[in-house]
Amino acid sequence: MPLTFIEIEEEKSRRIWLFFLILLLIYFIALAALTAAAAQFLALPYDALLKPRHIALLGVASLIAASIHFCFSALDTVRFVRDNLGALEPDPADGVHKRLINVLQEIQIVTGNKKKINGVVIPTLAMNALAAVDLRGNATIAITEGLLSRLTRPQLEAVVAHEAHHILSGDCLETTVAASLFGLPAAAVQKLSSAAIREVRLSPALLLTWILLKLGQILNLFISREREYRADAGAVRMTRNPLALAEVLDLLSRNWRGTGFIENGMGMLCIVNTTAAARDESEGWWADLMSTHPPIRTRIAVLLKMAHSDVSALAAMTKSNAGVEAAKSSAPVFYALDPKHQWQGPYRLSELSVLPWISPLTWISDGKQAVERAWKTPQIDQAVFTNRLEQEEKRPSDFSCPSCRQPLLDTSYEQTQVYQCHFCGGTLVENVKIPRIMVRGENPSTDRIRSLSRAVIKENQSRRAGPSSKDVRGETAPLRSCPKCKNPMMRTFYSLAYRVEIDRCSFCGLTWFDSDELEMLQCMIANKMASDPFAGTSGP
Repeated sequence: MPLTFIEIEEEKSRRIWLFFLILLLIYFIALAALTAAAAQFLALPYDALLKPRHIALLGVASLIAASIHFCFSALDTVRFVRDNLGALEPDPADGVHKRLINVLQEIQIVTGNKKKINGVVIPTLAMNALAAVDLRGNATIAITEGLLSRLTRPQLEAVVAHEAHHILSGDCLETTVAASLFGLPAAAVQKLSSAAIREVRLSPALLLTWILLKLGQILNLFISREREYRADAGAVRMTRNPLALAEVLDLLSRNWRGTGFIENGMGMLCIVNTTAAARDESEGWWADLMSTHPPIRTRIAVLLKMAHSDVSALAAMTKSNAGVEAAKSSAPVFYALDPKHQWQGPYRLSELSVLPWISPLTWISDGKQAVERAWKTPQIDQAVFTNRLEQEEKRPSDFSCPSCRQPLLDTSYEQTQVYQCHFCGGTLVENVKIPRIMVRGENPSTDRIRSLSRAVIKENQSRRAGPSSKDVRGETAPLRSCPKCKNPMMRTFYSLAYRVEIDRCSFCGLTWFDSDELEMLQCMIANKMASDPFAGTSGP
């Protein structure tokens, strides 16, 4: 492994030259095959094809073709990526976009302004982020609207830092070159010929796209999985917050990552692959050879170990302070990560119970064991969350939240019975009751819900191929358990017309909506039926 900056630069240059030689070899083989086919058609002797002069001419032609391909692909890749994805500059008047602008400026300062990095937003509710650099020196970080709207500020800082490390370390350039040689041309062909491909099962455009993607997979052999681990570690060094990045990876692991919108040829540029394939979540020499991204669960485990080291150091410091009563006591104490992603503590159970910001999804540690969610510690679960529901006189049901593992509350929404989580805001609804909720409009939609609903409808009306249920669920995405029958629920879209992600149990007819998902679906359907969509401001 390269250890110095000079060695890293030399390794990067060698790989880029290797990519060019592979491209040159492919052009040589292709031109040789075309020449042989022409000779057979014209009934020319094959001996003439083996003469040094003819081979030299093929080599020169291949060199010219490969050089043109390489220059056009790698010199202006950033602009091509932005145009292909329809990425836009962040809107300074938008609060969420303004936060991205501020974080990018902070990362520039942290990295010493070594390289100008621009940020753009991809107009899709898929969740992913990518970085791209071209041979002109342009660098950009692109984040999807769906991911940007779901991230807290510490999480956004972790994502931007991860992508910035790719750019500053130099591995982003070789990855961008690898993607630009075959992946991006395949994406362009696929985009331009999508209508023809839908009408004709087998077409030249489809065949060309398939060939380019397969050639792109050859270059995957030279893109190491280790670069993602290095970028994760680099992000932690910049933000000092391993749990923020772990939360982002967990969020990405079970949501739509952009398959059908971000073409497969760009997958190696993303923070996680657009498709949740079994190969990416496997380990071993074959997976290391063929996959550009390591398993998400392994990346999360590494980040949790980093967080455990941080809290262990804090616990050791606390115990060395003889004046801290909690450290002297034999009663168990815990450390908790506050909403600003700062470790606080130590706290006894009685002190944890009065913290207003503590929730079942708060990260907790006793300074010795691994960092875990609060609901996974039985003492905290009983003393804090169960008691809180009892004190607030809530009506718990027999069902538990698939996210927080807390009792769902029997409540009413649009005058029909649903089950809602007091902590994360998710809602469990019987399938037969969903149509009732959709046609009622007593609960007004917020500006944020209306904005997200517009984005979903606009995206669904675009010409890009819509993702299927498998694109959301993936082959290896973690599945939640049904609150009633405990069987795995399928992560899917409500429908291809209304692409709101839900968890659906096919055994007992229940649907789980995360926070905002039910409101978004209701807003979309209500305004789809209206004569003037989204004209009002008081509600759907």
